[in-house]
Amino acid sequence: MKLTTSPIRIEDGAWVCARSFVGPGVTIREGAVVGACGVVVKDVQAWTVVAGNPAREIKKRKLSS
Repeated sequence: MKLTTSPIRIEDGAWVCARSFVGPGVTIREGAVVGACGVVVKDVQAWTVVAGNPAREIKKRKLSS
C-alpha cells in the first residue's frame, strides 16, 4: 500500500495532551484542547475541548476576564 501523508496543523493556544493521536490532515484550531489519550480524526473547532476515542466535543472553552 502506498503511504499517504497530510500535514497536521496546531494553531496558537491549542493544547494536545499526553498520549493523544492526531490523524493526518487534521487541524486543531486556536485555543482548542485535545484531552489525554484522545483520538482526533476530524478538525477541532476553535475554543473547544474534545476527548475520547473517537474524540468528540465535551464543552466550549470560555476565557474569564
